[in-house]
Amino acid sequence: MTSQTNEVHAEKRKVTVGDFREFVSRTSYLTDCERRGGGWIFVRKKWEQKPDASWDNPYMDQGEDDPVVLVSWHDAVKFANWKSTREGLGQAYTFVPTDKECLVSVDFASAGYRLPTEREWEAAPRDPGGPLMPGTKPRKNVNAVEQMFPGGLWGEGGWPSDRLEWCWDPGDLAGEGIVNFSKTGLAQPRICRGRNTVRQNGRQPSRGACDPFAAATTLGFSLVGGVSDTGTHQVAED
Repeated sequence: MTSQTNEVHAEKRKVTVGDFREFVSRTSYLTDCERRGGGWIFVRKKWEQKPDASWDNPYMDQGEDDPVVLVSWHDAVKFANWKSTREGLGQAYTFVPTDKECLVSVDFASAGYRLPTEREWEAAPRDPGGPLMPGTKPRKNVNAVEQMFPGGLWGEGGWPSDRLEWCWDPGDLAGEGIVNFSKTGLAQPRICRGRNTVRQNGRQPSRGACDPFAAATTLGFSLVGGVSDTGTHQVAED
């Protein structure tokens, strides 16, 4: 991962169901879960993969202004490139196919939209409650992912109380809990961040890593735009 030496104060923009619907309508895009056997939903306090579960059928009530869920890390970066092009900005991501994998390269100096780095995620203002730990470094194992998913934290009606957002950063396998929803076992996990709504007055962040093909009712994303970290960083994805 590229070193990040400058303080980052990026505005984080929530991606809604309506935003994602426009993307799909204009591009006929199929998400990873639509192409890979469905998404993961919460049924009777356990996770189940449903073939018809998707961002447009999340098995829960959602309006057009609600955060989109059941989208993978790959879905998020492709949406970011589309939004950049639509607004006349340079794309932040480049996809380079190889014989066995696809390299996903990010240009942090691009004015285009992209997923926040974990550091940006922590520093960016967001609703409700404003900034959370501005200028701080990411903390490991705030809540491991296995705590946030099966057997973890529950909200009203038996639904998980956390909503997680994808970050750019690869996961630290040595220090993070992993929920491998897609079970490919091939791609490098990605950091996901959220806020635990039932501990410490809703201000304690949650942190973990998930397979980038994962699509679940707790997984969504926000975007940042403009110059932040500098340089280009490549990683391999299945």
